[in-house]
Amino acid sequence: MSHPDKHIIDQLLEKHALGICTQEERAILERWYAAFPVGKRALEDEAERKAVHTSMKAGIFDKISQEEGTVGAVRAQRPVRHMYWRAAAAAVVLIAAGALFYFFRAKPAPVAFAEVVAPAGKQVMHMELPDGSAVWLEPGSTLRYARQFGTESREVQVLDGQAFFAVAPGASQPFMVGTPEGIQTKVLGTEFSVKAYRGLKYVQVAVSAGKVQVSDNNAVLGVLEAGQQLTYEVGTHTATRGDLPTDDWRNGNQTLQNSSFAEVARILQNRYGVKLSYDTAMMAPYRFNLRIAGNTSLEETMEMLKELSGMTYTLSNGQVTVTGIQQ
Repeated sequence: MSHPDKHIIDQLLEKHALGICTQEERAILERWYAAFPVGKRALEDEAERKAVHTSMKAGIFDKISQEEGTVGAVRAQRPVRHMYWRAAAAAVVLIAAGALFYFFRAKPAPVAFAEVVAPAGKQVMHMELPDGSAVWLEPGSTLRYARQFGTESREVQVLDGQAFFAVAPGASQPFMVGTPEGIQTKVLGTEFSVKAYRGLKYVQVAVSAGKVQVSDNNAVLGVLEAGQQLTYEVGTHTATRGDLPTDDWRNGNQTLQNSSFAEVARILQNRYGVKLSYDTAMMAPYRFNLRIAGNTSLEETMEMLKELSGMTYTLSNGQVTVTGIQQ
């Protein structure tokens, strides 16, 4: 659609400032105004777009009227041809103001987080959250929670590794534990463990006392009671229930059941503070059932793995390299 020439718009703007525009001339000005672009993502819906459109339109004409209140004097100092560009500038300013209003209205104030990292190769880390809940972190694990924890909510995230929670009861807000995979565990007062190793395709929740509800991004996966655990496979979005292992990893004893070598490797790196390299495709078919006691050395653990799978390895200066599989 063609637009009126600039000199026509200049004349119509002057007539509007004088208050002598006809209905048809005002319609031409409104169509001219509608040609100015409005930020595509600044407004949330059509109703808001129309409201801001009307507000900006009124602002443009009001501003022109105010500036041209003493028409004769102003016209002598500022030629009419400048009015077109002043109106355009007013549109830009109002559009920017409207965009900023909706931008800041839609975005809440940023939340400050505290992040706790348990060093690999050290002892299990024990800490207390602001509400009095106790947390044990497996070496190599990372936990994050909001610095305002306990004031409006009690939410923490296991970003990597394994954490055991003894939740303080009596708070008005439920205690929530999330993982990067979207798994959420909701409790009111209980003891449970969440395992979420970065890079591994599953999350595990194990309950020692009380009751928890486990959900993903779509639905509730189940309610677990003491002595039960749930394993969620990220790739297939399936959940499997099982019995809680008898060993408590906080005491240094770990029992692995049907575990991949990727999980075993993470545990060795966290537990002993070593670097471990291996061929992922070569070790992918193997699953391991073993118990690592608190006083078991790295050398003894590697020999157990060798007996179970036939793998060969080298150990030197804190570096473990799996070199092959003996058939």
